[in-house]
Amino acid sequence: MGKADGALDEFRQGWRTVLAAATGVGLGITGLTFYTLGIFIGPLSQEFGWSRTAISSATLLTTATTLFLGPLVGRLVDRIGGRRVGLASLLLLALGLAALSRIGPTLTSFYLTFGGAMVLGAGTLPIVWTRAVNASFTQARGLALGLTLTGTGVCSILAPPFTQWLIATHGWRAAYLGQAALVAALGLLVVGALFQDNPASTRTKAPAPATPVPSAPGATLAEARRTRQFWFLAVGLLFASFAVASLIVHLVPILVGNGLDRGSAVQIASLLGFAIIIGRLGVGSLVDRLPPPAVSAAVMTAAAVGCGLLYLSAGDLALVLPGVLLVGFAAGAEVDLVAFLVGRYFGLRSYGEIYGWQLGFFALGAGLGPMGVGRLYDLTGGYGAGLAACALGFLVGAIALGTLGPSPRAVSAVPCPQAG
Repeated sequence: MGKADGALDEFRQGWRTVLAAATGVGLGITGLTFYTLGIFIGPLSQEFGWSRTAISSATLLTTATTLFLGPLVGRLVDRIGGRRVGLASLLLLALGLAALSRIGPTLTSFYLTFGGAMVLGAGTLPIVWTRAVNASFTQARGLALGLTLTGTGVCSILAPPFTQWLIATHGWRAAYLGQAALVAALGLLVVGALFQDNPASTRTKAPAPATPVPSAPGATLAEARRTRQFWFLAVGLLFASFAVASLIVHLVPILVGNGLDRGSAVQIASLLGFAIIIGRLGVGSLVDRLPPPAVSAAVMTAAAVGCGLLYLSAGDLALVLPGVLLVGFAAGAEVDLVAFLVGRYFGLRSYGEIYGWQLGFFALGAGLGPMGVGRLYDLTGGYGAGLAACALGFLVGAIALGTLGPSPRAVSAVPCPQAG
């Protein structure tokens, strides 16, 4: 069977899990709540007088959750699978979002409730969904992961206008209740009906094992941490996620500051979702065929150019639109690359734990970025310095990811694409 036929066979067997995983990612704490936080900045600031720095600093709570609970969630998924973890956490996240409709008037109430929602939703992290996809695809692994992680792209297209409509017509409290209903209804229905921990097992007549196979090839966490690639990947993700998260959270205020009205800024920001989807699918397909470090470096460098275009735009759509699209490509590639590169360099033996650590570095950058750029805005009265910091973050990410090199010998037997 040729490579193309093998890839088609993988999708015939695994499409249900890819669709369910995409739904779980999109409605999880790295999807819905993250991509709509910026929509709540204006209403919360207006009602309670909280600064942009204070509100955007809530991303640190997502960071802390991912940093401290990510490895634990990954270990749990390695042992019992993602289905039970994901379903339980989607329900709990819905309860946390509903609770956010009751916050105020103190900033402490916002932090405590938002942080509680992140903890309850920790089981919706990409770790939970991507292990099953990695285990089910070999020939088309990059594309399958790209399709899985388009869930965040679809979310970034649909969730901001949906949330903005709820805020404009019913208020921000109703918007949080609407998000809770969406997670509970759509998330539990799709994941419950379609997600399988071991869809690859359907290619044979043997029954699916109850838990992931502990002897899956690859490195242990201790072995992975002794490699150069583990730390280069961590540094690249830290700096790149600083830039991506800052631009996602502050994009609407950046565009408004450049002279666009809020309605137009929200519409243009929704284009980010289309770019994210293109980035997910395009990069996912490319890393199946080309050296992943080279692909990573090219995407990050292009995003740095996008920051420059946004800085120079002054509201000119001829510069704003390509700037937003280039940033969106990087946002689309980023989490996709985490899942792909962890599987490629370290295998599936301790995939959840290793992914959890890498996602921790990713989350650290994503948490510090919006707060840091918000602080730069408060200090300077504009987003120029913040855009420069984001461009630098992308360039550091390009260097670190672009120099990963070949897979370590310890996992050379892992059935991953060998491009590069």
